[in-house]
Amino acid sequence: MMRVSFATFDPLIRDTPERCDLCLSAPPIFSYEFRTHDEQGERRFLYGFCCAACGPKLLKKLERAESREWATEEAALEADDLDVSEFHKRRVAAFSARN
Repeated sequence: MMRVSFATFDPLIRDTPERCDLCLSAPPIFSYEFRTHDEQGERRFLYGFCCAACGPKLLKKLERAESREWATEEAALEADDLDVSEFHKRRVAAFSARN
């Protein structure tokens, strides 16, 4: 499971970087937390500040991961000879139009 959270910040109060932590070029406008799991299932937290262009890139990364999870789940259910037709329709509707 992955999770991304965004928040605004006050640059006058917080000690923030002058450049986005991701692209290293634009000024940041959001703080973010990106949670993921490594190969052993251990949680990893990434914290930082990002610009307006990099925020959607983090969301796209989350979307791709979720799409892979749904596909893996569908394949596992299908391997168990379960009817996945409704799940498949939902997965295709959720992810196909954006990829």
